[in-house]
Amino acid sequence: MKVNDLLNLEVTDIALGGKSLSRQDGRVVFIDRGVPGDRVVARVTRMRRAFAEARLERIEHASPLRVAAPCPHVQRCGGCRFQDLDYTEQLRIKQRQVNDTLQRLGAVAEPPVRAIVPAPETFHYRNKMEFSFHPGAEGAVVLGLHERGTFDRVFALDTCLLPSELTVRLVRLTQGFAAAHRWRAYHPSRHEGVVRFLTVRHLSATGQCAVHLLAARDDVPALDAWARDVAALDPAVRTVSLGINRSRANVALAEEERVLVGDGLLVERLRGLDFEVTMNAFLQTNSRQAEALYGEALAAAGLERGETLLDLYCGTGTLSLLFAGVAGEVVGVESVPEALVAARRNATRNGIANARFVEGEARRVLREWARGERPQRPRPAVVVVDPPRAGLHPRVVARVAELEPRRVVYVSCNPATLARDVKDFGERGYRLDEVAPFDMFPHTPHIECVARLARA
Repeated sequence: MKVNDLLNLEVTDIALGGKSLSRQDGRVVFIDRGVPGDRVVARVTRMRRAFAEARLERIEHASPLRVAAPCPHVQRCGGCRFQDLDYTEQLRIKQRQVNDTLQRLGAVAEPPVRAIVPAPETFHYRNKMEFSFHPGAEGAVVLGLHERGTFDRVFALDTCLLPSELTVRLVRLTQGFAAAHRWRAYHPSRHEGVVRFLTVRHLSATGQCAVHLLAARDDVPALDAWARDVAALDPAVRTVSLGINRSRANVALAEEERVLVGDGLLVERLRGLDFEVTMNAFLQTNSRQAEALYGEALAAAGLERGETLLDLYCGTGTLSLLFAGVAGEVVGVESVPEALVAARRNATRNGIANARFVEGEARRVLREWARGERPQRPRPAVVVVDPPRAGLHPRVVARVAELEPRRVVYVSCNPATLARDVKDFGERGYRLDEVAPFDMFPHTPHIECVARLARA
């Protein structure tokens, strides 16, 4: 087997992360596409000692698990790649991946994994989408999504089944306006051009919508006219803004913001509380499933009246403020200053007085509390952690264990790092009692979990 060889393969499974799995002559072959049961021809693109990677060339025999994908972009889009796999099978695979990962990386012989919670909707569930501008032929501007596996190729969006219909209408309006006014698209490797991203946030509970244009500088032709057209498209559009990102980093984050219409603010309602949402603020992109996930986290904590809860990586305070309804005190820790400002505003907006927020990286804050270098060290009965995909630093696990909470609730967006951290907690006296997987993002490889650990 070597690079460029054509292989006749049968897809046997989907690996964590989304690649299709097959074997040839005892070697694992990861294929970029395919559903279990497909017999395919694939071309080898990379060789490693223990495995090979291949690109699907054609399907010789389709699996009975394969269904017709409703999106016309499914073959080239890097987004919801599992549209052609039966949804029940998607859920089965994701639940098995959580179970197997806990066994393999977490050293949990019999993982206590509950049945995965299906998404309430399998399409039109995203409350936020980012679309990329890219230079097209003869100076034309392309606005759409990245082709699968690339950062420098974008196809023009015709439709998308993940966000709201209003989101797609706003993209189409902007496509036409950009062409008519000869906007110059930014090139991510040449670092030329102006317009970079279009972000639309359309909240499902309140119906409020914000549209953000991100550019390398502010000389966008007819910018104010575009903003007026966008705001006039639908009454749901509450605010329109321009974000500036002059850096070479190809990310849809603004270094500075200029509000063009409205006040730059939306409000979403989750489990009875109102949360402010600004351009750069993090909010779970599936609001309805987020409510179910937060409900599971509340149940897993098992807080009793008057107890203290510590919420690490608290962001804008969503979980902290939900826990405040049953806790005596909630202490949230967050490293992003803007997020903490929003968390405090959200507490005020909801009339919550028993939540306080501490600025700092979790590892440093915990170390300073342990050494007596920072005042107001909490004595939590429960610690909640909601880290990024990289999971917890080993010293964070150690410091949490030193606090001796009776329970740890771990909200995870990566089963692999969850399993690793569960093993670390186990070595420090905490057993895994239960894991509840949630399908937040149907047709994608992503899995969210709420894990409950108890002091042994």
